[in-house]
Amino acid sequence: MNSQAGLGSHAVVIGGSLAGLLSARVLSDYYDKVTIIERDQIGDAPEPRHGVPQGRHVHVIFGGGANAIESLLPGFFDELVAAGSVPLDFANDLAWYHGGVWKLRSESELISYWQSRPFLEAHIRRRVKQDTDVEFAHGTEVLQLVQSADKQRITGVQVKHLANGGGTSTIDADLVVDASGRNSPLPRWLEQLGYQKPEETNVDINIGYSSRIYERPPDDSRDWQIMGLYGTPPHQKRTGYIFPIEGQRWLVTAVGFLKDYPPDDEEAWLEFAQTFELPDFYEAIEDVKPVTELSAFRFPSNRWRRYDRLTSFPRGLLVLGDAVCSFNPVYGQGMSACALQVKALADMLAGLPREAKDLPTDFAKRFARQAAKISATPWLLATTSDFMYPETGGHRPFGTNLLTAYIRHVFRLCASDKEVCLRFYHVLHFIKGPAALFHPYVMFQVLKSALGFCPQRSSKRPRKVTGTKFDKTRDAG
Repeated sequence: MNSQAGLGSHAVVIGGSLAGLLSARVLSDYYDKVTIIERDQIGDAPEPRHGVPQGRHVHVIFGGGANAIESLLPGFFDELVAAGSVPLDFANDLAWYHGGVWKLRSESELISYWQSRPFLEAHIRRRVKQDTDVEFAHGTEVLQLVQSADKQRITGVQVKHLANGGGTSTIDADLVVDASGRNSPLPRWLEQLGYQKPEETNVDINIGYSSRIYERPPDDSRDWQIMGLYGTPPHQKRTGYIFPIEGQRWLVTAVGFLKDYPPDDEEAWLEFAQTFELPDFYEAIEDVKPVTELSAFRFPSNRWRRYDRLTSFPRGLLVLGDAVCSFNPVYGQGMSACALQVKALADMLAGLPREAKDLPTDFAKRFARQAAKISATPWLLATTSDFMYPETGGHRPFGTNLLTAYIRHVFRLCASDKEVCLRFYHVLHFIKGPAALFHPYVMFQVLKSALGFCPQRSSKRPRKVTGTKFDKTRDAG
C-alpha cells in the first residue's frame, strides 16, 4: 500500500464494470485488500456479457472522462490506442447532424476515444490486475448488506455463489461501494435496514437501440470518421450512429425515441434507416458488409436517485456511477460521468490526514454531494434535449420550456458560430460547466437567432477542414 492513509483491512466493490474497476483501483491504495463482486463470469477476452445489456451498442469516452481515467491509470490511452482504439478529433472527425443542422467542423484539442465497450473494460480490467492486488469474485451475487449491531455502519455483504451449488456466505468489509449500475437494489436494502430510500426522479424517454458491426471501408472513401445523425424534435424520433471501433470495424446503431423502436430483422432495419431525416446515414452503410447479427436494447428513462439529499446514511457505504444517475445513452455521457465520480473519490481520499484510520463520519454525505454535482451537467443536457419531445414523461421543472427554446438556438448556432460550437463541445466533454452556454456572448447570439438573424441553415454536410482550429473562447467561463 502506497497511500497517505491506511483506512481498513478490506473494501468491497459491488459491480465489475467501468465504475467498479476504477473504484477498486483507487481503493487499493487505502485498504489492505479490495474485492470486486460481480454476478457475471468474466474472462480476459473482450466479450459482451449479460450484466451489461448495452454492451453491444455505441459508447465513447469524452475528453473530461478520458482525463479522469488517465489520472487513475497513467499511460492507459496510449496502451488502448496501441491495441486498436481509435483516437479522433471530436470537432473535426465527427459529422454531426443535431438540432436540425450540421455542426461546424474544425481542428481542436478535443480528443475522444472510440472502441467497443467490452474492449475498453477488458483493458481497464487488465490494468487493474497489473497495477494492484485487487481480487475478483466473479459469478457472485450480493443479496443484502450486513449491518453493525448499533445499526450505524455497514460491515459487509451477504452473497450467493452462483456456481458450485449456489451457497451463501458473508464477506466482512470496512467499506462497501455500490457500483452495480442502474438496477442497483440499494434503495431497497437501505429501507430494509431502517434507512430512508432516496427520492428518485425519472424522465421517461423509452428509446430502443438496434446495432450491428460492419467492416470499415477504406478511409479515402469519405472525409469523416464518425457520424451522428439525430432526428430533430418534436416530429423526427429516429437517430443513427456510425462509430469506428477496434479491428478496422464500424459499430452501427439505429435508435428510436418514445417507443418508435428500430426493428431487429435486417430488411426492416434497413427500411427504418432509410426514413431518417437525411439520407447520409443510409448512404454510408448501404454497400458495406455487416459482420454480426443485429442486437436490440431498450432504455426506459433517465433516472436520478438523490442520495445527496438523504438526512442519514450508514457509515462504511458509498454509491456511484449509474447506481446514482443514469442518463439517456444517446448523448454518450454515462461512462465519462462515472470516471469523473471515481476521480472525485480519489481526490477526497487523497485529502484525508495521513494519520486517518477510517473514513470521517460525514465522508459519504460529502461524496454524495460531489457525485450529484458531477451528474448535474449531463442530466441537464440529456433531459433538456429529451423534453424537446412533448410526449416525454416526467416532471418538467419550472422554466423547462424557456430552457429548451434557448438550447434549440444554441444547437442551431453550432452550424455557424465557432465559439458557440466550441462552448457546447466543452460542456459535452465535461471540460466546462453549463454556465459556459450562458456566457454573455452566447446569450447575445441566441437573442439574434431568436430575432431571425441567424444564418440560413443548410442540409449539406460540412467537410473536414485543416488549419482552422477551435483555438479560443472569450474567457474561461
